[in-house]
Amino acid sequence: MKQYAIEGGNPVALAPLEADFMSDPTYRAAHAGMVIACHDIMIAYEGGFLMIVRDNEPAKGELWCIGGRQLRGLSPEDSALRKAKAECNLELYDLQTVGCARTYFQTDPFGHGRGTDSFNVMLFARGRGALKLDALHSDPVIVRPDDYTPDFQRTLHPYMRDFFELVWPLV
Repeated sequence: MKQYAIEGGNPVALAPLEADFMSDPTYRAAHAGMVIACHDIMIAYEGGFLMIVRDNEPAKGELWCIGGRQLRGLSPEDSALRKAKAECNLELYDLQTVGCARTYFQTDPFGHGRGTDSFNVMLFARGRGALKLDALHSDPVIVRPDDYTPDFQRTLHPYMRDFFELVWPLV
């Protein structure tokens, strides 16, 4: 993805743009009123793609990939490296942007009743290390090519099905 860190003809230093996570009340208000910038990472791992079950809204209970809100002041790629380490303990390499998508959900993680609206950078990466999920994910599955049957595809959210179509050629 092209990035433009320039203003008035001068480079923009990204480090000062980084920020800590917002307090819950502040993020709840932002979540209810803004499009949330996210990234999702389809991680090639142990001969297939790592999928997890989401344990929080939106998409709670769905088979999904690692990812979430982008960190301020970081490229989607650098933010994804941190996110993967925090969510599943894997080191990523061969990171590539494969597309962008917009997802809409009726549910939200805060109960504000406004749903979730996110703009997603879709990334592919290879993962290495010992898999260890954080508290927001469970039931890891490695989806290998033989597992990706029409019956399995029908169980996936359309966003995940389309994401698979983008990354299979990269394995």
